[in-house]
Amino acid sequence: MPELPDLEVAKHTLTRRATNRTIEEVELFDPVTLRRPVAEAFQYELQGRKIQEIQRYGKFLILLFEPPARLYINFMLVGHLAFQPPSDRIMKSTGFRLRLSGNIDLRYHDGRRMGKIYLLLNDEPTSLIPTYDEQGPDALDPELTLETFRSRIRKFNAQIKRVLKNQRFIAGIGNAYANEILYKAHINPFRKRSTLTPTEIDALYTATKAVLKNAITTITTLSGNNLRFKIRDFLQVHGKSGQPCPRCKTKLSTVKSGLDLAYFCRKCQV
Repeated sequence: MPELPDLEVAKHTLTRRATNRTIEEVELFDPVTLRRPVAEAFQYELQGRKIQEIQRYGKFLILLFEPPARLYINFMLVGHLAFQPPSDRIMKSTGFRLRLSGNIDLRYHDGRRMGKIYLLLNDEPTSLIPTYDEQGPDALDPELTLETFRSRIRKFNAQIKRVLKNQRFIAGIGNAYANEILYKAHINPFRKRSTLTPTEIDALYTATKAVLKNAITTITTLSGNNLRFKIRDFLQVHGKSGQPCPRCKTKLSTVKSGLDLAYFCRKCQV
């Protein structure tokens, strides 16, 4: 699933390559992922609008149009966007195609059809998007200070990895970056939040900001001017089962927790 760093880089790439382009043609191939409005309205309402701005909140990428409209995309597991020549054939994974001025397509692909797409017109409220307004502050919001982080985390008492992934706590973190943040903070992913000391909570806050910002910088370099989702090779522990810990060389462990895999060092993370 694309997480905050992936989508933040995608936001900047779309800003450079798509803003101020007009949507000349719209084709919707898979109405399953479109949650609002109906297919006919989606195609009719988007055609002729200009892409004005790209935003991100948590795991949602948001395209703002003129005349006023907003397209909210929650990519879920494998959804992604791609710039493609209009001559490229339509794949089975293609959910929709926006033909942009300048003879380029912006296409949404989702081989598992799990993504969720919402088009809001004029001043329609985000309350029309299930759970959107229930999200906590974005993990990179400047107003998410250490004091705010301390205050918010006290409301949650699950295993700390589950807390990090809970979008009601802070928005944008999924399995991969929860693993990385906990590794940097030297915290075992299966500890209850209530067992963390104030010093450990402060370390968790610092690690959250540092890991996400470093990932954005790295992904920006690796992706260049392309839309590339889920670049993971540079991560320290996620996906590195059985490899030596970068700090102590102990073999990294993997434990299945629900639908996710926890990657961690049993020696470094206590």
